[in-house]
Amino acid sequence: MTLIKEHYPNTDTKELANKLGISIYTLRRKASKYGIRKSREYKKKLHTKLMKAKKRKYKEKLKNYTLNQIQRNIIVGSILGDGNLALYGRSINAHYREHGCNQQIPYRKWKANMLSDLDFKFSVNGINGKLYSPSHPIYTDLYNKFYKNKVKTITKENIKLLDHPIGLACLYMDDGSLVLDISNKNNKMYITPHIYLYSLNFTKEENIILKNHIKKKFNIKFKLKRRPDGNNYILEIGKRNELMKFVNLVRPYVNEIPCMTYKVDIEKRLNDKKLELEKAYPNKEIIKAPLKVIDNTYSKEDELLIIDLKTKGVTYKEIAKRLNRTYWGIVDKIRRLRQEGRIKM
Repeated sequence: MTLIKEHYPNTDTKELANKLGISIYTLRRKASKYGIRKSREYKKKLHTKLMKAKKRKYKEKLKNYTLNQIQRNIIVGSILGDGNLALYGRSINAHYREHGCNQQIPYRKWKANMLSDLDFKFSVNGINGKLYSPSHPIYTDLYNKFYKNKVKTITKENIKLLDHPIGLACLYMDDGSLVLDISNKNNKMYITPHIYLYSLNFTKEENIILKNHIKKKFNIKFKLKRRPDGNNYILEIGKRNELMKFVNLVRPYVNEIPCMTYKVDIEKRLNDKKLELEKAYPNKEIIKAPLKVIDNTYSKEDELLIIDLKTKGVTYKEIAKRLNRTYWGIVDKIRRLRQEGRIKM
């Protein structure tokens, strides 16, 4: 008993039992009988050891995910929109989650499919289902970049992660809208499209960062618009050229999700609204806003150079560098030159 009293409080039970030549059960029974317990220091040391083992086992089970540019932009565009990163209490790593209405279930299933390599899942449990990821260090890293004091934040650094049109498309599908404004003048009604990003969760300063980044990266100019709700500011496009540049940039990705195409099908929306107004106001002339882009930003020499370089197989990136233009601005210009038949498909 002397050895038990001396060593049991600070020694591993199995180790001491082997040393005494008795079973662990017998050792514990004797210690209990005489009120001998493990010391506080030993319990603390054991707890630390167990936690290290638990963390080691957790890390061993983690998959080695790597985000490519498309996946990163879908996630970042969604974080700026309807998506959230969650890091609770004693959780080691953050995870992604997103809820939405029934009408947008196909959209969230599209995201789950695009992010399936990262084990994103869409669950139909609950009222409208949810999109979610496993917990992982890549989301903890994004959480630390996009959250300050648990509040979603835009900074000049984290916004650089939005660098592909698919990310801008996700932000638009999450929190954007195509709105048709109606105005009256001299017995005529004018239908004019506007694009809005309802970035009300962000401050004026954060909206300015987002606006400037979209201009710098994608060569599309939004303007700040004041609102009475939220943090008082959203982003708007009203000018025809900027609006069509934006729609043409995001359209290929939006068109992959049938329930979202109404956000980019401007011609159909204008025609439908025109018919509606003609029935309601038969004595008025209904005029749709023209959609053709008027391009005054490229000289004839610039256009001829672009056509020549692209015909020779020069990359978009090299052409953009040669003309000191943005990459996506050149992509849009070449797309329009192809539509005009000036560059062969």
